Amino acid sequence: MSYFNEPLLKQDFYALALNNDIESAKKADNHTKEATAKDNNNFEIAHLLSIDKSNLIEALSQFPATALWLINKYIETDTINELEEDVPLEDARSSTLLAIKKQFHELSQNNLTDSADTFNKNNLAFTLQLFPFSFHDLTELINIFAYSYKYRGIYCQSIVQDSKKKNSIFIKRLEASNHHKPISTNQWLASLTSYDEQFLFLSTSEMHKHYTNAVLYEHNWLNLRKKLATANTRLVLFIANQYKGSFLDFDDLVQEGQSGLLKSIDRYDYRLGFQFSTYAGYWIRQAISRALSRCERAVRIPCGRIGTINKVFRTKDQFINRTGREPTTKELAEHTELSNNEIHAVLSMSQSAMSFEGSIEDGETSFAPIDFLEQQTFTPAFIEIAKSDLDNIIDKALKILNPREARIICCHFGIEVDKEMTLQEIGLELDLTRERVRQIQVIALNKIKRNFGDQLMNFL
Repeated sequence: MSYFNEPLLKQDFYALALNNDIESAKKADNHTKEATAKDNNNFEIAHLLSIDKSNLIEALSQFPATALWLINKYIETDTINELEEDVPLEDARSSTLLAIKKQFHELSQNNLTDSADTFNKNNLAFTLQLFPFSFHDLTELINIFAYSYKYRGIYCQSIVQDSKKKNSIFIKRLEASNHHKPISTNQWLASLTSYDEQFLFLSTSEMHKHYTNAVLYEHNWLNLRKKLATANTRLVLFIANQYKGSFLDFDDLVQEGQSGLLKSIDRYDYRLGFQFSTYAGYWIRQAISRALSRCERAVRIPCGRIGTINKVFRTKDQFINRTGREPTTKELAEHTELSNNEIHAVLSMSQSAMSFEGSIEDGETSFAPIDFLEQQTFTPAFIEIAKSDLDNIIDKALKILNPREARIICCHFGIEVDKEMTLQEIGLELDLTRERVRQIQVIALNKIKRNFGDQLMNFL
């Protein structure tokens, strides 16, 4: 025991500190290796996912029906994108769509030779591969071709000869299309009848070839997409935990974060060299923050409008800090480069909503805003009682006056007469001077004050 009581030597302290530094360095090195391995794994999965997605788009681009579907969805029907995060893609889509529409009409209307027809088909397929397909675009197109594949009876043929596994994948995909019917508009169905079936969906042999490839590529793409999302679930939990304590449950925050993770997977480009976790973090935070902004108001405000509201109030705070006073509407419009009407609209829609009937958490003894609002449909009973009592007191007060005093008071204050009269008009009616009428009125009011002053004061 004496050994433990002896003080440590100076070199022992140095040894302990050195050991702690070595252990910390080992832990940091292990953590760095794990993070590096995870990033490399994400990079490899994203690389394979990008290859399968490109192959899927290439297989679908062989069908002219793909071009017709895109034209019908994004041009002919004037589809408005409600997701604000897709707005930056609109320029790329619009330019590519115009080229697709032009090449599709040239291919469908001109009677060309086989070589020229093949050349135009290849050009159309190449242009289609440049289009930024969304996840829903690809899955919807696969469903459309699945219905066409079964409708033409091609599924009765031998599907895939070289692998039973591929064969089972293809059969399962055809069965799954029965549960996910494609979204078909009347305009899309009408456009299908305007063109030849072999032109839109190719010959049976070509359709069989390209569609089987598309199904296999889709299977690999979805599996890799799911694998990448599963590998980064902890990132969603970590970021969602930072927003914990808000008015959304933790499970709801994780759900919104997962949707942001899937968007980042669909848009991540491994060729740029950025780590996937860094790129996905921004999408996850955006999805969670936008979910919070959607749910914090009784009436949903578009995300673009919320950005304008934040800009106006940020400018307002900066103006107050700089000048020490509230800015006018004109000054806010000048600093934010918005019109006065837009400023008024932003200030009106930024007001928080309040429940008229309150909430259960307020307690039974609390009052809700509806308890303080005056209804205008029926006259409240209190006002009727007060008016009746006032009329009775006025009648009693007039009875203590002589007829001339009562007449002057009634005419001047409009009691039981059509309109109020001036002292001059009363004097002409009673053949008295204006001054004499005023003197009689003062005497009468003093009588009323002495007898009923306290009672009349309660009505003021």
